[in-house]
Amino acid sequence: MKKQRIYVLNQRKEETYDAAGKAMRDVFSLLKEMDGEVIPGVPKKCNKLLKAFDLPFLLFFVLAFIGKRDFIFYSMPDNYMRIRLLKIGQFFKKYQMICFINDLNAFRYGEFSGREQKKELDAVRAADYILVPNQSAEKLLKEAGVSAHFIRVGVWDYLVSGQIADTIRENRKKTEGKQNKQVQIAFAGNLNKSAFLSAMEVPDGICLELWGKLDEEKKKNLRQGCHYHGVLQSEEVPPVICPLDWGLVWDGTGNDEIQGGLGEYLRYNNSHKCALYLASGLPVIVWSQSGMAHFVRKYQCGITIDRLSDLKKEIDRADYQSLKRNVEKIMPLVQQGYFFKKAVYSVKNIDGHVI
Repeated sequence: MKKQRIYVLNQRKEETYDAAGKAMRDVFSLLKEMDGEVIPGVPKKCNKLLKAFDLPFLLFFVLAFIGKRDFIFYSMPDNYMRIRLLKIGQFFKKYQMICFINDLNAFRYGEFSGREQKKELDAVRAADYILVPNQSAEKLLKEAGVSAHFIRVGVWDYLVSGQIADTIRENRKKTEGKQNKQVQIAFAGNLNKSAFLSAMEVPDGICLELWGKLDEEKKKNLRQGCHYHGVLQSEEVPPVICPLDWGLVWDGTGNDEIQGGLGEYLRYNNSHKCALYLASGLPVIVWSQSGMAHFVRKYQCGITIDRLSDLKKEIDRADYQSLKRNVEKIMPLVQQGYFFKKAVYSVKNIDGHVI
């Protein structure tokens, strides 16, 4: 009998100095660990003539090589036509399809027409199994009419090599017992879209330490208490931020409360920042209504706040040492891809390991 395989729809992700590249590169690395096989495809950067062969080749590969015990894994967002083609192939080959929700752009930006939103939802509902970020995302899709077998991932993973993991532990030990006059909160990612950084009031006794892409003009508008440290590659960030006290997950345009489409989208997505901080050994601070709040409360690995002006109050009342001990337990799981692998192996009838 042919060995069951997970075939992965090709989606190349390069280093972008924010979550966009690292997050999906980790997903592909974990699928490779699970003996997943990437479906060959036409390179992203090629001439139009070569791109014309992408869809015909995909259909050929599906019909020629994928069997009824196999699974095809695809992530959103992706090309709608490729997913429709996979659905057509499923009619003939009887394989099953797994959709991993990375982003839902129609909900993230709120500027697509009803037609674009329908295309996106049709691409999601093509799957037999949907790996959703959290319970809020599951509820959103169900209310939009999507019916499938939902599996909650709970949190992004953030893979680090053994050498980097050792460096994180060493750097954290160096700071144990040190008393800082100020509470240091890490915030990393694409800072250009984090408009709240130029609007918020940073409370006394707290400083925000920033890493990521930031235009020169926006650097001038950072509020007092925000310290910008430049751009690092994804793998370089954890050893640098691990000696800090907390990691903040926030977005939007509001100076205090969550405002704007990107801020509201925190209700449904698992911000990759959360994974970065946990992999670095930092307790996290998340919006109380975010999709990550349930995970943070369940594992007691951080605090939830309603607004930025609650930062100092909630930090002061938190049992920080208890939170740190809980993060120490989660840290190696996130670093090794536990939560994603557990979600994939939860798919019914898939050959895998019990985690």
